Amino acid sequence: MVSCQIGNVPEFFSFLLACWRADYCFLPFDMELAKDRRDKLEKVCGVTMRLENSRSGPRLVPVNNSATSLMAADMLKVTSGSAGEPKAIRFSCAQLLADCDNICETMGIGAGDVNYGAIAFSHSYGFSNLVTPLLCCGVPVVVARDMMPHALRDGLSASRATVFPGVPALFRALGAVGSGGWKPRLCISAGAPLTPEIAAKFAESWQTKIHTFYGASECGGICYDASEDFAIEPGFVGNPMHGVALELAEDAEPSQAAVISKAVGKGYHPSRAGESFGGQYVPGDLLEKVACGYRICGRVSDFINIAGRKVNPAEIEQVLGSIPEVESVVVVGLPVGTRGEEIGACYVGGVEIDGLRRACARALPSWQVPRHWLRLEEMPVNSRGKISRADLRRKLLAEG
Repeated sequence: MVSCQIGNVPEFFSFLLACWRADYCFLPFDMELAKDRRDKLEKVCGVTMRLENSRSGPRLVPVNNSATSLMAADMLKVTSGSAGEPKAIRFSCAQLLADCDNICETMGIGAGDVNYGAIAFSHSYGFSNLVTPLLCCGVPVVVARDMMPHALRDGLSASRATVFPGVPALFRALGAVGSGGWKPRLCISAGAPLTPEIAAKFAESWQTKIHTFYGASECGGICYDASEDFAIEPGFVGNPMHGVALELAEDAEPSQAAVISKAVGKGYHPSRAGESFGGQYVPGDLLEKVACGYRICGRVSDFINIAGRKVNPAEIEQVLGSIPEVESVVVVGLPVGTRGEEIGACYVGGVEIDGLRRACARALPSWQVPRHWLRLEEMPVNSRGKISRADLRRKLLAEG
């Protein structure tokens, strides 16, 4: 088992191929993964060598771990587990190739395109949309060296990239600085929900549609919005991708859905004997079938327990998000001992809390009106554009 934590550099590709040729399982880490979590994963997975950065360039160093029993796998992907603890997912090359085929077929990406690499190669999204299209389909990648908005805009223009896979935070920044005279033919957003406001601003300044891409580390791409309509509905993710079937788990909607695809991974590592995904995986998202595709309505784990009654935070977020002065909002549950939880709301915008309370009181039952509020200058996101509800929950609790 060999790990790699070197970021988006050319050596990533050569090291990956060298591992596979030597029949080593490959485990890439994001640069932002903390050392203690990396070390913990390496110990659990039985990593014995690591490629890491040094002053003279990437170098291979030994890791003092004993090898552990690993069911056949060509690669492990890291994903966040419960309580934010990372864990690994086993994949074969055939499963990685199936995901690449599904993406390129659905999105119409081919050897005549040029990908612009502003997302991490080591993350599932970057691996599937940047790494495997290069290795398997010959789609070139130009790596972004500077992530500042003007530099990204200028990099896209200089590279003449035709495909730009990004996250909402990047599209928000690019929408603010405007086009630099060149625009990719295809812009893709994944990793976090794309809001209608970000999509509208980008469409106005770049005259280009952002296509929503929905997937999960465990199974690769799931849905894609192929329409050319610049306007998007909150949570809309389009239709199942080429090679992917969705089966809603319950008759009532919204509900979880089973993803059936050749791209579904083998299972988690370490695993119990006989444990595998078996060709299908059920993400924690709640999906609803609408006229032109599917819409994400929230996550099972995000539901708030108010004295035995379940509240979908998306319903409250929709009410608050409809207020013009509210730029973004996240609703979470706060523990209150034996009573279950109370509702807290973090928001960005130029409106006072009393106004938000009144808006909620007009549209929601009294027990669904948030009791705790926190106004922020901006909604904190990580490099993947994801908002951590756990971090916001801690902020609310610290405010008392």
